[in-house]
Amino acid sequence: MLISNFKFESVLNKLKRIGLAIALLTGLFGCQAPLIVIEEISAKKVGKTVYLTGKVVHQAPFLGNAAYQLEDDTGKVWVVTAQDLPHDNQKINIRGKIQYQSLPFAEQELGDFYLVELEQLPVLPQ
Repeated sequence: MLISNFKFESVLNKLKRIGLAIALLTGLFGCQAPLIVIEEISAKKVGKTVYLTGKVVHQAPFLGNAAYQLEDDTGKVWVVTAQDLPHDNQKINIRGKIQYQSLPFAEQELGDFYLVELEQLPVLPQ
C-alpha cells in the first residue's frame, strides 16, 4: 500500500508540473502581438505592437535612420527603422509599434499612421 501511494504521488507531481508548463507556454504564446493587415491599423491600435507582412515598395534613407513603405493587399504604411533598409520588392515580416503623426493644416488633419520597426523577422515559405 505504501509503494502504490508513493507511485501515485509521483504521478500527481509530474502531472502538476506538466500542467504548469502548459499554462506558462500558453501564456507566453497567448500574449504574442497579433498579425494584422495594413487596413486594420487604426487610432485604437496606436502604441500597440503588431506583426505585419508585406512587400517593400519605396525607401527613404535619413541621417541616423531610414524609412520604407510596406504594402500588402489592403494598403500601404511607412515604417521607420534604425536597421539597414530592406530592398525594393523584398517581402518581409516585421514586428513594429503603431504610431500616429498629427499634421494639422488649414483646419484639417492631414496626419497619418506609421510603424516603428522593432524587429525584422524571417519570411516563412508558403
